[in-house]
Order: sequence, then structure tokens, then C-alpha cells
Amino acid sequence: MCPMDVVWKAPDIPAVEYPSEAGAGLCPRGSALGELLASPYRIRGSVDIEAAAGRMAGGATVLINANLPLEEIAAAAEIVSAWNGVELCCVVSPEDEQLLLGIEAGGAVYLADDDLTGCDGFVVVGDVFAANPRCARNVMDALAHHRRAPLVVIDAGGSVTAKFATRRIICRPGDEADALIGDEVASAVEGCKRLGVIISAEAGRGGVWRRVGYHAGELAKSHGGGVSAQTVGANALAAVRLNKHLGLLSPAKALKQDNGTLVALGVDILGMMGWADVDVQVAAAALPNRTTESAQVVLPVALACEISGTYLQAGTKTVQTSALMLPPAGVPTVSELLRALAQAAGANVPPLGGDLPTTDRVNVPAPDITETKVPDGRVLIAARQAARHGEGSLTAYAEWQKQSSPLPEIRISQADAADLGLRDLAQIEVETESYKTIARLRIVKYISPGTLAISESYPEARRLMPYVIDAERDAIISNPTAVSVRTVEPVKAH
Repeated sequence: MCPMDVVWKAPDIPAVEYPSEAGAGLCPRGSALGELLASPYRIRGSVDIEAAAGRMAGGATVLINANLPLEEIAAAAEIVSAWNGVELCCVVSPEDEQLLLGIEAGGAVYLADDDLTGCDGFVVVGDVFAANPRCARNVMDALAHHRRAPLVVIDAGGSVTAKFATRRIICRPGDEADALIGDEVASAVEGCKRLGVIISAEAGRGGVWRRVGYHAGELAKSHGGGVSAQTVGANALAAVRLNKHLGLLSPAKALKQDNGTLVALGVDILGMMGWADVDVQVAAAALPNRTTESAQVVLPVALACEISGTYLQAGTKTVQTSALMLPPAGVPTVSELLRALAQAAGANVPPLGGDLPTTDRVNVPAPDITETKVPDGRVLIAARQAARHGEGSLTAYAEWQKQSSPLPEIRISQADAADLGLRDLAQIEVETESYKTIARLRIVKYISPGTLAISESYPEARRLMPYVIDAERDAIISNPTAVSVRTVEPVKAH
């Protein structure tokens, strides 16, 4: 299912098929190609640039999607630099941002997927196999070559990866960093000479990810290896670095709501953060989402995969990609839309330089020790689910996929299910302090008792454990949340 290509059945009828040649096509992770094919919900209507620019007249904070090519991010930064009172932030998944800053601080080598085949041992944090099937294949190839190579898994969320572990480290949510530097991990990888530490950062673990990234780098360096971060966005590392190099706002500063009007271009910030009471005045999107529903002015914008450009991979090389499809007629890219807004506001925007910005490693301090407060009783966290990861729910790129999976999956241990009197595949109501929703129960073997895990790609999951801003540490975090569940009877059709 990884490589897919667009073919034309007729001049106006596109379809998605497997590519006819090996190595051709595009991995749809994060793009959800099915939604691009003539969706009736595509936002293409009248563009009220003047109204949007008028709302930004007193100053604004502009949020853009971190999954854009380097050229788009650089162009947006140039435009904003010529526009007084307007600041820019490239929004990265909060867990990915903190993880990457920790890895940058540790100075470890970044491993590309292909580099994993040369490792003689692995320490895995989170469900990296669900996050990236190619990573799974390369790890398995390495284990086939090194028969005694350890695969140490640290994950409280009942991961696919844990099924293959030679040693599974049991820890509660928020203790991943302490587990990573513990004696059990150290003894398991003692003989490794090229250790790969692979991390998939997931919500509901508190402020732990920057420490995880830092300690992962220290551990990998001590065994001649490196770190592989399985991020949600294809250009997440570049965005983290450009936010620093170009002097852009960090997501935590951008969302403090003290920088004037909030403008979201191509990023469903309310869906991503699980927030309902944030005032977004102007929103641009390809398809309706929670942010466009709340915004005063809605504008169309191209998807990232409809734009050609350059992406940074594994911290070491840049890759040029072509656009999968052209955006609909009259639908601008983020930088084109931002230029139009600036000109309508009277800003004197010079011609763009066109040079790629530097994506050199950034200097950040080692993280301090943070403790995650875990409520008493059972807690809810988020976890990857291979069938839905990256399919675009948070940005409404793939609303059609909800029709085939109308309920999110929530994982629970056999012991907890028996204690609560719940059966496998039951329809349940999940409730936290902030929200409640319906889900499908799944009893799994490898989840830590006392922990329930819901698919992070399901938008309502973010409302169950919404993010909070830690201004002191310049971070956005999602904590483990006390949860209650009960069986509900499904509604029968008449």
C-alpha cells in the first residue's frame, strides 16, 4: 500500500493505482490521495482577500503547515518580514517539535530509513512500526542479518512494535525518558557497536519528549549509532530548524494569543490541539475542518502535495519532489495567498529571493528534568494506529476514510477489561474531564495495565486530552488524562 500513483482513466477522470514501475509513485502517508480526486467539499469559493487583510490590520500571528516544502516556508518568512506587525510560525506536531529539539541538543547522528539495516541493535520508543512501514521493513532486515540483535521496546500504548521485542520495558506514560536511561536498557544493548534508537513521539505523555530525544542521542552515541525520528510531517525537522534560523515564533509563543489576530493557513490548529475556545479570525484550507468552522473569513489554499519543492530528510540531505497534482484553478499556495494578503494590507513586499534557507543543525540547551503528573486510576493516552496514521484527519484531508472506520479504536489490557466487565470489540463511551465520545474497544496484549490508548489520528482524541501551553519551557504538551469508560448499545437501523 505504500507506493501509489495517479493515472487518468479519461481526460477528466483521475484514479489512484499501484505504479507500473518499481520505485515510481508516491507514499501517501500524510497526503491521503483519495481526498484529492475531485472532492465535492474542496474549498474553492470567492476569495475575500480584502476582508481577511482588514482583520489583520492591527497585527497578526500567521500559522502555516510544517509539511510545506522549504521554498514555501522561506517565501512566507520573506513576505512576513516586510509586513509590519505580522509574525510567522511554522506549526510542527507538538510532540515532534519537542523530540527534535532534544535530538538537536544531544548532537546525535540522524539515521535515514536505509541506515537502519546496518544497525546491530535497536531501542524503540513508541510504535515506530505503525508510524512507518518502511522503517519496520529495514529493522526486520537488520534483525535477520544479526540474529542476536536486541530489539528493546519502551511503550505504554500497546504497540505493534512490542510484539517483536526481545525485551519490553514496562513503564507508565510519562516515564519514557527515565526508562531510556535505566539499567534495564543499558544491560540489553551492552554489546551493540552500532545502535539505532528509533522514536515515534505520541500525545498524552506530558513534557517528556525533549528529554527522550536528548537521552536517545546520548545512548546512540555511546554505542556508535544514531537516532531515527518517525515524525508525522515530512518536513518536521526542517520546520523546527527554520523556526530558529529565520527567527520565527515557536508554536508555544504563537498560540499564547498575545500577538494580535490569529491566522491559520493550511493548518487545522483547533483540530490539532483539541481546542474549542481559541479565536481564529482567518483560516485557509483545502477542505472544511474545525478551524474553518470557527473562523470569520475562510480562504482556499493548495495542499502540500500539490506543490513542488524541497524537503529535508534525516537531517542530512535534501530531496526535490514534484507536485503530485496541480491544485484546482484559482487556488493559491500558502506563499501566494500570504503575498496577496500582504499587498491588500498595503505592505511593500519585494520580489522573493528564491534561495533555499539554511537547514543547519540548531544550538539548543540540554533539557531540564520534567516530571509528568499522572492522575490516579486509569489514564488515557494517544497511540499510533497503522491503518490510519498520517491519513490526514487532523487537517481534514481525508474525511472520506471515516466512512470505512466510523469509530476510533481504543486499546485496553485484558486485566483492565476483565475488571471493568468489558468485552473485546464492544462499543463504549470514553469520558475525560474535557470531553466524551464513542469508541470501539480492542483488548491487546502489550499495553500497560491502568493505561488506555486511543488512535491519535482520530480528531476527537485531541479533545479528550487537549494540549496546554508550558510557557516556562516554551512547549506545548498533552498530559495523560484520567478516563472512565462504559459499554453503550449501538443504535440499530430500522
